[in-house]
Amino acid sequence: MKKRKKAAGTGEVQPVPAAPAAEEELNLWRDPLVHILLILTVGIAVYSNIIWAPFVFDDQPFLAGNPLIKDFGAFTDPQRVFALPINPDLKNNFMLRPVAYFTFALNYALHGLDVGGYHVVNLLLHLVDALLVYLLLWLTLRTPLLRVAEGGEADQPAERFCYLPLACSLLFVCHPLQTQAVTYVIQRFVPLVAFFCIGTLVLYVAGRLARGSAARNGLYLASLLACVLAMKTKENAFTLPALILLYEWVFFRGAFTGARLLRLLPFALTMAIIPVKLMQLSAMASTAQGGKVAGAVNLVNFKQVSSWEYLMTQFGVVATYLRLLLLPVGQNFDYDYPLQKVFLAPAVLLPLALLLALAAVGAWLLFRSRRDPRCAPLALAGFGIWWFFITLSVESSVVPIDDLIFEHRAYLPSVGFFMAAVSGAFSLLPRRAGEPLGTSRPAIAVLVLLVTASAAAAYMRNTVWETPVSLWRDAVRKSPAKHRPHFSLGVALANTLPPWHTDDVNVMLQPMDARQNEVLGEVVREFETAIRLDPRSGAAYTFLGGALLVQRRYREAADALATAARLEPQDARPHAFMGQILEAQGDLAGARRKYQEAIAVDPSAQYAHLFLALLCVRERRHAEALAAYETAYALAPRADLEPKIARLREVAGLR
Repeated sequence: MKKRKKAAGTGEVQPVPAAPAAEEELNLWRDPLVHILLILTVGIAVYSNIIWAPFVFDDQPFLAGNPLIKDFGAFTDPQRVFALPINPDLKNNFMLRPVAYFTFALNYALHGLDVGGYHVVNLLLHLVDALLVYLLLWLTLRTPLLRVAEGGEADQPAERFCYLPLACSLLFVCHPLQTQAVTYVIQRFVPLVAFFCIGTLVLYVAGRLARGSAARNGLYLASLLACVLAMKTKENAFTLPALILLYEWVFFRGAFTGARLLRLLPFALTMAIIPVKLMQLSAMASTAQGGKVAGAVNLVNFKQVSSWEYLMTQFGVVATYLRLLLLPVGQNFDYDYPLQKVFLAPAVLLPLALLLALAAVGAWLLFRSRRDPRCAPLALAGFGIWWFFITLSVESSVVPIDDLIFEHRAYLPSVGFFMAAVSGAFSLLPRRAGEPLGTSRPAIAVLVLLVTASAAAAYMRNTVWETPVSLWRDAVRKSPAKHRPHFSLGVALANTLPPWHTDDVNVMLQPMDARQNEVLGEVVREFETAIRLDPRSGAAYTFLGGALLVQRRYREAADALATAARLEPQDARPHAFMGQILEAQGDLAGARRKYQEAIAVDPSAQYAHLFLALLCVRERRHAEALAAYETAYALAPRADLEPKIARLREVAGLR
């Protein structure tokens, strides 16, 4: 930043060389290495309180209880995957996202289910994503479109926008809306696919800007490989080739010759990876299970929601993401978002008008930047707007997904939001005495204020994730009329009770202290509230029956479990819990029948095999107990089962 003075007798403003100390300070704060250290420091500080946050919600079935990540052989043998007696949705999800699951398998091989290692990897991915955002913008400022500017070197976009990569990366790394994608362990899919998507674009742009043919070809191939890996990480990578095409059109001038199109063709061909895999999974599922790909694949209808209803609802959802990016207040793990069924409703038309206007502004900025070289920097804002829409298009368009809204879906699109917002502000800020206000001290002060406030809000939001109970209490407070938060809070509270963590009904029925009885009473109330909100929830009736069993309210527990069995005939849990009631009442023969019924309904229900094994031990049927324990261990290896199996082998004379 140069001071100016009037030349004597002329009235002209002449630059005065900056003082050595000021010049040194200027160079320091523009040093990319300093920028990188700032980004890493802020990111680590924001997420320093989540390293030991426990597994929650889908972390349990898709990670902690997933046998597929505990054996690398599953990655090379699809038939082996489909032969396992586990949830079909888990199998499909595993087959669609092998790259992400491979990272989970590496975590498990290194430290088992020690949650800290999983959080560290998620955080590292987030930090690298932020650095890739920085590098992408740094490279973009050096593309042919932005190298053309009037005036001298000080007027070049790379100089005028020198803080743009830093501002975008800092806001990306510390924004509270990113917390769900980073802190929710199983959603590693999100920062990992962002790593490959942004990395693909960085490598592609670096290759286009490289001077030597060897460097160009090497970076191009690396970019193509990263694109393929993105397709095998999460389904929203499907839009990546469209993003590359748009970038090529915006920032590299000239007509689309045959050579340029040929360079883009391999990326376009990668778009076939996901639909082809889906067709293969559908064929395998139809053959093996008589069903269709569903559930966790995230590409199917849920509860008979039509594509049109889902699309109408997504107008408001996308507007909500924008609102949360601008003002991250009222964040919620489980939104109670209404499904829209009437197109002319204000809840559909108003956000649609907003999104159409924003898309039109983005298109206008892109075309204006191509026609007028003086407006070239506006291309960054236009590209950012369309980045936001393109990267959201898989999850927020016509393909219904199990949940209408989830904060982690805005992670990759947020890159475009920050790109558009910050570059727009830099372009619109006037120049003061020839100096761009975007690089002035007041602008830096505003950035520091925004980053500090955002980082503090993200740190506070992360405190909600410290326990499952705190997470679901927050969701219940914000979505009081939704079934799932109440049900999940009931489960989380139940899991704080020591007797709940056992396979032995006799241990479950041990007396509790006053505090534990108070918690158990809250558990029952939460399950009853969940049932009131959704009377068709078989799971809520099942867990209510289990809680009433612990309270020794056997008749009420049996009624709840009978209702659960009627609502969910394919669920083994009501039969298994009913067996526990009979066992607690001394009817061991009836308990055995119920445990066997549970196993017949679902042979993969580990808990039913464990209940039966304990009953067999009490009846001194050691051979049957051993068989039941070995089956349970094969379904999901547990260290505490190994000594029990060893003792039974000795008793049965099999050692």
